[in-house]
Amino acid sequence: MQSTGQKRRSLFILMIIQLTTNLSSGIVAPILGLFIRSQGLSIAQVGLIGTASMLGWFIWEPIMGLLSDTFSKRLMLIGSLIIITILYSLYSFADNFLRFLVLEFTRTSIMSAYSIPVKALAAEFLPIQDRGKIYGRYMMIIGLGGMVSPLIGGYISEFSSFRIPFYLSAIFSLFGGIAALFIQYNEVTDDSKSPISSFIKNLLSPQILAIFSVRGLYFFNSGFSGSFISIFLNESSRFGASESQIGLFFTILRFTGAFSRSFLGDLCDRIGNKPIISVSLIGLSFSYFSLIYLSGFYAMCFIGAIQGLFQAAADTSMMLQLIDVMPGKKSGLTMGLYSESENIGGLISTPTIGYLYHNYGANISILLVAVILLLNASYSHNIIKGKARMGT
Repeated sequence: MQSTGQKRRSLFILMIIQLTTNLSSGIVAPILGLFIRSQGLSIAQVGLIGTASMLGWFIWEPIMGLLSDTFSKRLMLIGSLIIITILYSLYSFADNFLRFLVLEFTRTSIMSAYSIPVKALAAEFLPIQDRGKIYGRYMMIIGLGGMVSPLIGGYISEFSSFRIPFYLSAIFSLFGGIAALFIQYNEVTDDSKSPISSFIKNLLSPQILAIFSVRGLYFFNSGFSGSFISIFLNESSRFGASESQIGLFFTILRFTGAFSRSFLGDLCDRIGNKPIISVSLIGLSFSYFSLIYLSGFYAMCFIGAIQGLFQAAADTSMMLQLIDVMPGKKSGLTMGLYSESENIGGLISTPTIGYLYHNYGANISILLVAVILLLNASYSHNIIKGKARMGT
């Protein structure tokens, strides 16, 4: 059994790891789509690469969830971040569709061994009392890693080279792997002899299925936000943003998200997760409608701030809702299935949005995302119940 002090120290180290990996991903986020596009690839090919990326998560996250309940989560973090360091370095040599496809699938497959242990350990280490408050502060500090890094990635790619940001991302990933060496806690693995099938049957209660389904529908927006938004802002006549301006867009998005997390957790403690989930989905839908009807640099900054706020609200409230209703054992499997709901939403979204964008233009694809977010807000309001913790 871990002491309170051990859990606090472990949570602090986990925060450092996620801080460095947020720096790593933040540098690449605004320029990955543009870099792929600069190699002469079509919108349809960008969509297929995004689908391969989601497929890596889809295949491996449930498996990593099972493994993390059996093997050392600490070693999984170290190994995955070292491999990611190598993969980011290889991006600078990619120059055709097949190489990007393989790299994206491999990267997200390996990142599955990072994402599941991180989520599972955070759920284990967070205390019951003032959980929302502590989780909000935790996520705010993690978010700091992604605040300046998109601006750095955008600026370097515009005035130097698309390839240099990938080397910087590799360095920060390596720092994260080194930080994982310093996690000091008693590794707890699941030695239960009960069949996995029996546990899954008990796990899939109505309230857990509710948050899984809401999360999956929420991730329908990831097809556009993950693969196409930087291309849209760059190529749209209404925005015509440069690489540096797109980096600023992502910096504003992440800054707003990081700042808002400082009070979102408290708000969830006070009024519950359900209303925050519904409002966040409505707010995100509004931001996508704004992409269709607004134009100009300042409008782009405004949309970035709105998206950052409501993405943070959705992520915080949905994770806290899951932690409230999840059983106490097999945190890795639980987080693996939660992530799988995200992957299903992303797998449906990316090729769908890519097809619509390629054949009918950006506005149709954006409109579809906005409408689905609105429908999900109504669905979440009706299906999610109040707090009811099932285990500790």
